[in-house]
Amino acid sequence: MPRKANILVVDDEKKLCHYLKKELLRKGYEVQDAGEGKEAMDLLARQCADVVLLDIALPGESGVEVLERIRKEHPLAKVIMLTGNATVETALESMKLGAYDYLTKPYDLAELCLVIDRAFSESLLRRENEVLHRRFSRESQFDLFVGEDPGVQEALRMAEKAAGASSSVLISGETGTGKEIIARMIHRKSARRDESFLALNCAAFQDNLLESELFGHERGAFTDASRQKPGLVELADRGSLFLDEIGDMSPGIQAKVLRFLDSGEFRRVGGTRNMKTDIRVLSATHRDLPKAIQERKFRDDLYFRLNVVAIRLPPLRERRGDIPLLAEHFLKKCSASIVTRSRSLSPDALDALKDYPWPGNVRELENIIERAMILSEGEAIRREDIASCLQGTASAGARPKDNSLAEAERCHILKVLAAEGGNKSRAARSLGVDVKTLYNKLRDYEADT
Repeated sequence: MPRKANILVVDDEKKLCHYLKKELLRKGYEVQDAGEGKEAMDLLARQCADVVLLDIALPGESGVEVLERIRKEHPLAKVIMLTGNATVETALESMKLGAYDYLTKPYDLAELCLVIDRAFSESLLRRENEVLHRRFSRESQFDLFVGEDPGVQEALRMAEKAAGASSSVLISGETGTGKEIIARMIHRKSARRDESFLALNCAAFQDNLLESELFGHERGAFTDASRQKPGLVELADRGSLFLDEIGDMSPGIQAKVLRFLDSGEFRRVGGTRNMKTDIRVLSATHRDLPKAIQERKFRDDLYFRLNVVAIRLPPLRERRGDIPLLAEHFLKKCSASIVTRSRSLSPDALDALKDYPWPGNVRELENIIERAMILSEGEAIRREDIASCLQGTASAGARPKDNSLAEAERCHILKVLAAEGGNKSRAARSLGVDVKTLYNKLRDYEADT
């Protein structure tokens, strides 16, 4: 059964407010009420309403002033002005400021419900349009998980099963294996598919900024907090939140995330009120979390809360049979945006791709294919083109002494870093990985850079 609108009634006439709330509750709406503007804005800060019934003649801030604040801070809420005959002209003026409609007192309850339902329908339509816009701007026919490897097929089967539930999912795998693509697939096939999918890389923020990104902050909460900001757990309400690199969270943030997962409640940074939201958390990590738990770097209770459904994505070096499929996939994808004659791979170029250890996994393969298409001059991409893009390292025949894949990866990364003069940003781009991943690799190698 479709849900009814969540309504906020703002009117200083207590008897009318009580009557209206009782009748709307009886008709199945969710209803809150406030007697003046500040109280209304506080309620909206905790839970934004779909429709606001706003009296023009309020004590303190006028209804028109409150309307302007709502339009600025809660643009998705539809505002219906309630007015007496003496303020009809003001109500008409408020329509120019963004009010959805107005009704004069005394109004017919049936007519009010019709206006509320119409406003709510338009609000839902706008939300759906925004979701579709985000979906089509981020996803395309190429946003697929390509692979026939048994490990990949098992991951896809687990994702399909997880989509039908509402449980937390933990996706593990090296950087560049496609963890976010799997998370998006789960969201698209879930009951939350028409709501937002928001993603956050936990490794990209320091603690105070990560907490603000997750839970939002109040104005004045810290030096640069010049305005109130909702966090992703609030913005993703009824949808899915993808927390990438969850293993890089500090113990302090882990405790706050655990509390939120257990109760659904949170506080903005600098806030004193508990807020509630309904989201599904999908998370991912490239780290060995059981080992991190043993080393007391990750909470075991948070791990069990996140790891209800576990999905592992194999690195590309373990699924070399998928390299031709992936290469063809990326050739087609890049052809849509690159003007080039090279739209195929020669057999020896494909052999070069199969020989390479792929420290950056599928993301690096896509980067190499795109670069080769841009730089090659023939009808087909040759082995020399691939070798040039890989800067003459492992794929061109240079192998480390112990011939292990781990050492090949290490040598390749350090050679690329040296070729870029020690510039980690340029080296990361050459490798087809993000800077944080490169820093993690260098830290793991204990390289002195």
